Amino acid sequence: MNKSFALDTYSTTERHIIDFRQWGWKDIAVLGKYHYKQTRAALDAHAHRHMLEICFCSKGEQVYEVNNNLYRVKGGELFVTFPGELHGTGEFPEEKGEMYWIIINMAGMGKTRRFLHFNGPLAAEWQRRLLQLPRHFKGNSRLKAILDQAFQHHAQNSGLLDHIWVQHLLAGFLLAVISCSQSAGTRKIEARMEKIDAYIRTHLDEPVMLPVLAAQAGLSLSRFKSWFKEATGTTPLDYVLKHRIQHAQAALRKGKLSITAIAYETGFQNAQYFSTVFKKFTGLTPGAYKQRAAGNVINRRRS
Repeated sequence: MNKSFALDTYSTTERHIIDFRQWGWKDIAVLGKYHYKQTRAALDAHAHRHMLEICFCSKGEQVYEVNNNLYRVKGGELFVTFPGELHGTGEFPEEKGEMYWIIINMAGMGKTRRFLHFNGPLAAEWQRRLLQLPRHFKGNSRLKAILDQAFQHHAQNSGLLDHIWVQHLLAGFLLAVISCSQSAGTRKIEARMEKIDAYIRTHLDEPVMLPVLAAQAGLSLSRFKSWFKEATGTTPLDYVLKHRIQHAQAALRKGKLSITAIAYETGFQNAQYFSTVFKKFTGLTPGAYKQRAAGNVINRRRS
């Protein structure tokens, strides 16, 4: 059984976390938000018994590792971890960008405990719907606005009415999440991105050709550029570079190729440019990353 870790409630100038347990809530435990202007250290693997976590990436992208599987969450997308699952960012740093997350206590929901202002069969239906969410899917523009309003009312905290507003807004957010998970548009975007990702993986060492990527999505070049930024929160060029860096990270962890060889294998014309881009996305030079990865392997063997 996975070990359960305490919830992180530490706020800074770049991250704001609300602990609703201080309001006496037993359902919604935490609402958090960060806006990072540069990369941070990797998020250590952790798990929360009985807790479901929904993350909404409003800007940028982030790699998550859940049960040893990697997922790339892009701007405008939602990502779910279920009760007891071990999750973190693996070898990847917390990226610059904007991320919201909500942690929900699922224990006893619909049996002996209310959920928000619902009880009995309605609380049980909330539990069923939330536990049936897919792992990773597209959100919409309403989600950020709803959560920002919740933060605003919490900051005011001028009385019980603000508590009611926050509860109402979080119920609306969760309903919107459930609706997004069932959207035909979400399935269409996922199908397009799967084709684009497959093409990038098999052409890592080739120059980025936007018309070719547009063709994979079945769009004109002009439509593709605007669609891609809206769908992923980043440009096609940065998206391709991120793919290449992730491939390079895997190669550096294996330790079989030189840094120069990995640079050429991932489509960079020289090791210097490769090093510059690698540091932009990971916060480390390729040499430092390779050294750290080797140290981690030694430590695991000793333990």
